[in-house]
Amino acid sequence: MATTPDKPLMRCLGEFVGHIVNAVKQTPKKNTRELNRSVEEKSNNQITLRRTTIDEVEIQSGDTHA
Repeated sequence: MATTPDKPLMRCLGEFVGHIVNAVKQTPKKNTRELNRSVEEKSNNQITLRRTTIDEVEIQSGDTHA
């Protein structure tokens, strides 16, 4: 059997930190689709009431459990 030389400790720590940084930088892919957006707005002197309604569909992949 061929033996492989061990990696130095600093190399292992650098790879570990690199994996963590890449995981933090990546944004998870959301499979959502916006269907409708409606805005209702009423103003009365100094007060503005605004209601925004967003209808969207989220499709989950088969490997996740609900």
